[in-house]
Formats: sequence, C-alpha cells, structure tokens
Amino acid sequence: MTDEPTGIVERGLHAFGYVAAFVLFAGAHTPPEVVARLRWAYRTVGVEITDTATVDDRELTVFRCPYRRLGADRWGAKWLCHEKLDRVDDGYVTFLARHRDLDYQRPRDCDSAGFCDAESCYSSVTTMG
Repeated sequence: MTDEPTGIVERGLHAFGYVAAFVLFAGAHTPPEVVARLRWAYRTVGVEITDTATVDDRELTVFRCPYRRLGADRWGAKWLCHEKLDRVDDGYVTFLARHRDLDYQRPRDCDSAGFCDAESCYSSVTTMG
C-alpha cells in the first residue's frame, strides 16, 4: 500500500476489510478464484463491471463506481471511493499478500491506464513474485 490508512475511521475500515477477507476468500487460492469473489463483492455494493480480461497472468476488472462523486462537493473528487472505500480494499490487499501469496492491486483510476475510459477504475490480481 502506498497510502497508509490514517485516522480511526480509515484504520477501522482496513481492519474490517482484513477480517471480512477471511470469509470472502475462504477456499479461494488462485487469481481466477479470488477475482470471482472480488467481482461478486463489487456487484453486491452496486459497482458496474464494464470489462474483464487476463493479461500476462494478471486478472483485470474494469468497473464504474456509483459512489464516485458522492461527497465530492464537500471533500473533493472521488473522496468516498478513493479515500474511504479503498481502505476496505486495503484490508483485502493485506490478507491476500499474507495468506494467499497474491498481489491484489486495489482499484485505481483509469485516467492514465490507457486501456479503459477515464470515468472507470480497474483492479488486478496476480501471484506474488
């Protein structure tokens, strides 16, 4: 993680994601199995998956977050998705690295990715190493 959780709310969201990962990823040990669970979780919270692909053994998911602009007028663009909800994903990152030896790159903006439109985000999963 490049941006560590700060404050009690963000640390709590990270801890929630880590604990939830034990249930969400129970029995899932490979990138395709983990990605199937992540995509289910994304859909459960209302995220629209727009594309999926496997590139160089990396499972990619491209999606649109319905909460992208929620709170933007008060706290800035993408505050809820990238400042708060990502802390739950950080818990998943920690779990998958520690317990599955998998590299989960939590959701990122497509702005500079080159393979998806700027209104979308993407995440990826691959084996460590």
